[in-house]
Amino acid sequence: MKTLYLFLLLLPLAIAQPVTAQKSSKAAKAAQEEKAFQEMQALVNRKQFQIKIDRVYPQSGHDVSRFNPNGKIRIKDSIAEGHLPFFGRAYNLPYGEGGGIEFNAPMKNQDIQITEKRKKKFISFYFSVPGQNDLYQINIDIVPNGGCSINLTSNNRAHISYSGTISAIEEQ
Repeated sequence: MKTLYLFLLLLPLAIAQPVTAQKSSKAAKAAQEEKAFQEMQALVNRKQFQIKIDRVYPQSGHDVSRFNPNGKIRIKDSIAEGHLPFFGRAYNLPYGEGGGIEFNAPMKNQDIQITEKRKKKFISFYFSVPGQNDLYQINIDIVPNGGCSINLTSNNRAHISYSGTISAIEEQ
């Protein structure tokens, strides 16, 4: 009987120890996520970053990454440079210009927004940039771990989406 009382007396102490350890690890994880978010926000606000594309999602919705979709978007100050693969329908292009999407011009209509959904923050960066015989509207959603998704809308081509990773510009 004494062992039962002793067991019942020590049981709450045994349960409380892991709970407090779990709370402190959640707090540390939240602090780490906030620090990563602040770093990504500073990178985007400086407008000195590049995105390496690793997946392509045409309007059909199928992932066509098996075709080795190497692409890159580079933002430096107010200039956007992009070399992106395109798989989809082109509506109005001159003959022979149905390849990838290429642009290197000043950005217009720039907007940066911070959104919080389900206790997670992400950054949305919108801009439009002219290409050869086209205008591209680009929306980049960035999460704190460096992952991002890109939605591209064009006047002469079908909508296409990409995913990739964002990083500081690598000097060559």
